[in-house]
Amino acid sequence: MKKFKIILCSIYLLFAIYLMTISPYANTSELYLNNIGTLFLFLLMIFDLYKNTLGKYGFFGLFLFSVFHSIGSTWLYSFVPYNEWVDSLFGVNLEEYFDFSRNHYDRLVHFSFGVFLLAATKDLIIKIYKINFKSALIIAFLSIQVFSMFYELLEWGIAFSLSEDMAESYNGQQGDMWDAHKDMALAMVGSMISWFVISFSNRKENNSAEDIAIN
Repeated sequence: MKKFKIILCSIYLLFAIYLMTISPYANTSELYLNNIGTLFLFLLMIFDLYKNTLGKYGFFGLFLFSVFHSIGSTWLYSFVPYNEWVDSLFGVNLEEYFDFSRNHYDRLVHFSFGVFLLAATKDLIIKIYKINFKSALIIAFLSIQVFSMFYELLEWGIAFSLSEDMAESYNGQQGDMWDAHKDMALAMVGSMISWFVISFSNRKENNSAEDIAIN
């Protein structure tokens, strides 16, 4: 397990450094501000190497979310060229097909926050409070919603200390007054999907264990 985590940490570190070198916003305060989260996520991964709190899937979820965040930070979230990538690979222009009026990469990351971090949060709660699987999963789900809300409040607070242009690039609201509400809703939907998958997987594992015990 530790070898698996070390490999993911190494991949993420190299990936994050590479993205910072190719960013069109290299050596700007906006890029450094957005990558505070990148450093924080990497430190979480390193911390878990020593504490071994997260299970395999929880740690892998943390890794995947960190990758999505680093991509967003590289292009300040609002300018991630995902439409160009999809168009060049599959010949589909998402902006035209779905009539997008904004860059939706930030929404994808908020959704992935719920999808990828529920397992890690559940693992952490079980480790700290020594409670059963179902209770930990419920608390983890509620924790995701609280974390999502606090992030929006933190983002709002930071924006107040910045210039108008810098606040807009950091906040990524893109003129949508309901941006924070939609972000939190997507995190909730993502965590609900993850809850279903984790519960189904756990039930399947328990049934398999019972079959082995009977046989």
